[in-house]
Amino acid sequence: MQILSALDAISPALSRTKLVLFSPFRVGRTWKLALTAYLSAASSAFLPTMFILLAFLPEARMLGGLGLVAAVIVGVFFFTILFALLFYVFTRLRFASFDITLNHGVYVAPAWRKYGSQSLKWTLFKILLGSVVTALLAGPTILIVRQFIRLFQSMPSMNFSSDGPPPPEVVQAIITVYLGFAAVYILFGLFFFLSSLMADFIVPSLALENTTLGEAFRRLGKIIRNEPGQFTAYAFLKLGLGLVAYFGGTLITEIVLFIVALIIAAIAGVVGFLLHLAGVPNDVLIVLAVIIGVAFYLFFIFYAVFIVVGTVMTFLESYTLYFLGGRYPMLGDLLTASTPPRPPPPPAPFYPAYAPPPPPPQVL
Repeated sequence: MQILSALDAISPALSRTKLVLFSPFRVGRTWKLALTAYLSAASSAFLPTMFILLAFLPEARMLGGLGLVAAVIVGVFFFTILFALLFYVFTRLRFASFDITLNHGVYVAPAWRKYGSQSLKWTLFKILLGSVVTALLAGPTILIVRQFIRLFQSMPSMNFSSDGPPPPEVVQAIITVYLGFAAVYILFGLFFFLSSLMADFIVPSLALENTTLGEAFRRLGKIIRNEPGQFTAYAFLKLGLGLVAYFGGTLITEIVLFIVALIIAAIAGVVGFLLHLAGVPNDVLIVLAVIIGVAFYLFFIFYAVFIVVGTVMTFLESYTLYFLGGRYPMLGDLLTASTPPRPPPPPAPFYPAYAPPPPPPQVL
């Protein structure tokens, strides 16, 4: 497979997405594969941020005594363990989604069973990495939260004018706190993006060859050293394409939801009017309308939204495969083997050779 630039990998990624999810479109299969890709997005990073709550145990004791302290400790450990188990499930689905997109798979269970050891190894590494990042950001987060608490505790003693702006020191304190929160969120978001980017290049080596983490990172470092420009272009294009595809898909989903809701409302209105003429009580009609509306909304959310976001995630997975395929021969060979050949072009119509008419006979 030839090496594709970050820009050239977009077109085949679109074709691969169509092939995996919509060739052909089946209501159950397409939703199942899209749901797998959707859930795999939750494996981007693991951040045990609930442990930051343990820094506020003195405040919890002041508010609720030792009972509240015990509840906070139990809750932190319980939910952190629960989230870690779910993170392992999402990580394993990430490997399954990779396998389905690469091999044009149609079943989730076989892909799930193939990558037990690889997904466990990658999960433990991501948990360790996320714990280190959380520990580094815990200090600034705790400081900002404590400043936020002190600010609101001191507000009753401040001199507020009923017809004038708040004191400048209050405005400055509020701005400082919110800027601090924004900085922390940006740092966490940056970590999520870098962690997702790292997985794009580590997961293929783990999945296909079950390499060590050191070898997988060595290969990633080689790509960055050899092609820093293309790697940077890939990172920014992936971010931009993901945002454009997500917001575009969300806009289309909202438009479709609005149109379909209008059609259903019109039909339900006509049926409801006929039932009203038939003597059905208004209370019964209102309950039926609420049930139909809630059922339609839930169906749309759990079907259409999963398909839209799952399609975006499958496209991003395909984009990674085509960018990396030419740089990872084993991956490129598998990608080529699972791509159906293009049908030959239709034969050109037959036109008989044109022969000019004979010259008219000369009259002597």
